[in-house]
Amino acid sequence: MRIAHLSDLHLCSNFKKSNIAKIKGLIEHALENGAQHFVFTGDISDNAEEKELIQFRDLLQSFSLLHSEKSSIVIGNHDIFGGPQTAQDVLNFPFKCLNVSYKEKVMRFAGHFHELFENTIRPHEEVFFPFIKELKNIVLVGLNSIDEYSRFKNPFASNGRISKANRNIIRSYLTRPKFNDKVKIVLIHHHFYQKSEISTSSENTLWNKIESYTMKLRGKKKLLNLFSENNVKLVLHGHSHEMREYFRKKIRFVNAGACTEEKQASYFMIDAFPFDISVNLHKLDLKEEVLVGNEGSITSIAV
Repeated sequence: MRIAHLSDLHLCSNFKKSNIAKIKGLIEHALENGAQHFVFTGDISDNAEEKELIQFRDLLQSFSLLHSEKSSIVIGNHDIFGGPQTAQDVLNFPFKCLNVSYKEKVMRFAGHFHELFENTIRPHEEVFFPFIKELKNIVLVGLNSIDEYSRFKNPFASNGRISKANRNIIRSYLTRPKFNDKVKIVLIHHHFYQKSEISTSSENTLWNKIESYTMKLRGKKKLLNLFSENNVKLVLHGHSHEMREYFRKKIRFVNAGACTEEKQASYFMIDAFPFDISVNLHKLDLKEEVLVGNEGSITSIAV
């Protein structure tokens, strides 16, 4: 199966007007190159705005991708808590997070894309994560790695965590005999970098310095062991804003967190077969009118 992986779209009609045009160009290019399924690993909205989620839903629908067999999605921290967009926002952000209803935000996010959760195995009809989806020769395992806000453990709402209860659910999914011959792929927002590696997710310089110390996935060693023991071949994620492929415990990780960064738009195209996985980065150079938020077009493509 050929999968297009995009992450950290950060739709924002106030501060990042060109992002929707970039995403549209990426989807068009991926479809032209034979993408059979799209994976979006969180931070669809930049500031947890309903209108941006609706805008993305409409975009998927316009490409006939609002279907469980065509697309899969997981939630990011910006989809729940938003993020700072001005210097004043940086100061006020912790107070904003205190007033966020975590469970309500997760339910609303999944509700906007409820079609993508159809024909999935889930803990309960009203619980959307973790889920498992079977598609031809692959199995997708979608996780919510976003930790609830805490002044001490998650002071900037960018850390992640998978609870022991959810790890047990994931284990029960991965060990099902019917999935033994399938390619197991995990979809998650948070990265699995080593402690020494720097992560960034904001264009705000001050916020980058803060987040480089707080963008952590707690308990990732336990998750890595769980994935390794159950023959997970590939983990797709975002969160840190770069396009990067790396390995841990012989598992391939692909970070598509810089899909809409700077003057390029990028995505990964993944071909997943039972005995082979190939990953290719596609970069699209855009006209200036796209970068200022108009309906411009792609001028050239570098692969």
